[in-house]
Amino acid sequence: MYSDSALSLLVPIVVIAMVLITKRVVLSLLVGIILAGIMLKSDLYSMMEYVYNAISSVFYSEEGISLNTFYIFGFLILLGILTQLMQCSGGINAFVHWARQRIKSPKGSEFLAFIAGIVIFIDDYFNALSVGQIARPLNDANHSTRERLAYIIDSTSAPVCILMPISSWGAYVLGLMSGLIEGQSAFSVLVESIFRNYYAWFALAGVFFVIYWQINLPIMKKNQNVGAESFDEIKPHTSGSMWLLIVPIVSLIFLVAFFIFYSGYKEVQTFDFIAMLGEAQTGFSLFWGGFFALLIALFISFKHINGRDFYLICKDGFLSMLPAILILILAWAIGPVIKNDLQTGVYLSNLSKDFILEANLSPNLIVPLALFLSAGFIALCMGTSWGTFAIMLPISVSVASANGADVMLAIAAVLGGAVYGDHASPISDTTILSATGAGCSVQSHFITQLPYASMIAVVAFISYGVAGAFQSFVMGYVVGWILLFSLFFILKRYYGEKILREKA
Repeated sequence: MYSDSALSLLVPIVVIAMVLITKRVVLSLLVGIILAGIMLKSDLYSMMEYVYNAISSVFYSEEGISLNTFYIFGFLILLGILTQLMQCSGGINAFVHWARQRIKSPKGSEFLAFIAGIVIFIDDYFNALSVGQIARPLNDANHSTRERLAYIIDSTSAPVCILMPISSWGAYVLGLMSGLIEGQSAFSVLVESIFRNYYAWFALAGVFFVIYWQINLPIMKKNQNVGAESFDEIKPHTSGSMWLLIVPIVSLIFLVAFFIFYSGYKEVQTFDFIAMLGEAQTGFSLFWGGFFALLIALFISFKHINGRDFYLICKDGFLSMLPAILILILAWAIGPVIKNDLQTGVYLSNLSKDFILEANLSPNLIVPLALFLSAGFIALCMGTSWGTFAIMLPISVSVASANGADVMLAIAAVLGGAVYGDHASPISDTTILSATGAGCSVQSHFITQLPYASMIAVVAFISYGVAGAFQSFVMGYVVGWILLFSLFFILKRYYGEKILREKA
């Protein structure tokens, strides 16, 4: 109904505007779903039924109950309980005491999160939540804000995953690229696009500069530890060991990785890593990995915890994850509304396709630029980079081929633009889970990450233009790196050195 109308943009624009104005994500998402119901239905009863069906579809559909949804929510609850258990047993306190003797600055603790985010590249959900558990205690101890941690997590996880073929993202994109370009394997296409994905590489470099020079933009300085909650009913055991933190976290990482490959192997019956990742059941893997990691944590910390504290541990763990679960329910509910019912992605993709075909500019210049902007805006509106990949990758190949433009650069522009849109969207699941992992509110993470991600996007946009104009992706990097370094060096002078002097 709205695939050829600008009204398809109304719901995502209203949601994003409400998040910025009200700073209430749940209310904004609910209003968005109700607005879609008003647009699509003619009477009050039908509208209410539509809203109910949109939300309930997160849990079940005509095909039956959505086990993946319950697995994800179950994992979040298990993770909340595991965090409280490590706190109560004294594991977190012991680790922080040990680490503070070696890492004594916000810069050091933030680099720990950055390195962990690069190492844990298998899946973005897993990355966001596990890095948060590893880095948050030390970050808090060194007085680095939760919003900075959320930015580090979010701007590391998705770029790393899209740059690593051996990841859930790589496997998904390989599936979309199968047969996309005649005569080339999906793997070779993905690898070539990796070297042209300016946004992903520059996003990682941007995180490095922000940490190294301790750059705090005014919006980041204004929003510090918003929504960070502490549950003080349980007193940690003072004689705990840091192994009570390390063993559960390491167990979680290895068990989730094991179940990812195990679930993939069950489907493909071969030890092909890419094929296994392509068929892996992420929700299943997270839940059972988290479940067994919690059992291990209970076993090793049993003697460090009073029996009456177990109820409080479970209650506080559940309550700590409840806001994220509620936001995820509504974010997952509004996703199909925007994508399938309002067909916002179809409208935007057709609009960009028509603009590119009708533009009188050089195809080598206009194609990658238009695709980067289109993919970014679609992902921003829909809250999903994966959905954007599915819509825009076939379009990028057909448009580039029809205009004689660089096909690989066009594909990379879609991949990079979609990741930026994901970073810039308050309704993105990775935005929500990064805030959850860091322990801050979704809205504070969204508004503090947006200027950093947008500056990187501008540099990447210029690089795509240079690469297209000169028909050389190397020239894109030359110009991009110069611009990126200059930009962050200037930011350091105004927002980095000043902060360091204040601390001194």
